[in-house]
Amino acid sequence: PTSAAVPRYGDLPESVRSTLPAISVQGVTWSENPALRHLIVNGRVLQEGQSIGPEHVLEQIGRDGSVLNHRGQRYRI
Repeated sequence: PTSAAVPRYGDLPESVRSTLPAISVQGVTWSENPALRHLIVNGRVLQEGQSIGPEHVLEQIGRDGSVLNHRGQRYRI
């Protein structure tokens, strides 16, 4: 599915949001070339597919947001 099909963090029910780890996004770099895409999260520079923390993965960096997955719960920030 496209990132547009993934719910935004703010659209998730509070019961789901409360189970997600707190993150702080400091910056993003988007490029047509996936190797040049970066998201700065909790002070770390990450690329697509890298782990944010235990069972928390940065799946995709897009023009309109990034898709994260925590224990199977996909959401967009």
